Amino acid sequence: MNGDGFVALEGFLDPDEVAAMRLQVDALRHACDDTGCRRPHNTLLPLRWNEPPVRTLVSSARRQRLGEALGADDLRWISGYVSSKDARSPALWWHQDWWCWDHPISYQRSAAQVALLCYLNDADRRNGGLRILPGSHLRSAPIHAILPEAHSQSAEGVDPAHPAMSDIEGQVTFALRAGDAVVIDYRLLHGTHPNASDAARDCVLLSFTPSWRSLPEDIRAHLIDHPAQPAAQERPDGVMQEVLPRFTGTRRSLTLNRNAPGRFEAV
Repeated sequence: MNGDGFVALEGFLDPDEVAAMRLQVDALRHACDDTGCRRPHNTLLPLRWNEPPVRTLVSSARRQRLGEALGADDLRWISGYVSSKDARSPALWWHQDWWCWDHPISYQRSAAQVALLCYLNDADRRNGGLRILPGSHLRSAPIHAILPEAHSQSAEGVDPAHPAMSDIEGQVTFALRAGDAVVIDYRLLHGTHPNASDAARDCVLLSFTPSWRSLPEDIRAHLIDHPAQPAAQERPDGVMQEVLPRFTGTRRSLTLNRNAPGRFEAV
């Protein structure tokens, strides 16, 4: 991954794989309790370790490509979602996904956790395309000081005129084809443009740790307990055995803090 906090992976899925994954996503969506999956203007459908989209995206060849792009030395899969940007919906506000800003690892230059976003539709600024602020994972930008708390109830009522909903200086907007992917540092500020089209924009979002064995024990103890991971009675095999994290210590939950400081710089 470059120093800007992201890397684009063109053609991560081929057209036949995209078509097959769309069918898988439709089946999962149909089986989902809609009341548990809705978010404002953006539907998040949780994926567990044994779901077909996860297994496809962590195949050996793709895992190798992802690992090389990240410079990973112990790549492990943590969680996943189908993220759908609703038709005719406003922008998704600027935010970052990192959840542990009280921990010293937040201020190291290397990424503790990354998100892979693999798109199932063409996506650009006209239909909810991804926009990111390069370098915002390593140092604060002026907008950090005025953002609502990420993933909170307060963020759901952001005024459309709020700067968190608008273009900001230095941003990069991606124009992606179906099957393309983008990987971002979990700390990187990102959001979407409004979706002005009549169709939802879908992507599959998977999170990984590039260097699982190098993470502090308390971070590993927290991540291993994610509900997307296998339960005690479940027995992964094949490709999932190779990519799931392993942890022999005591599981614990860390206090979540999704608010990046108004001013910070990684060292």
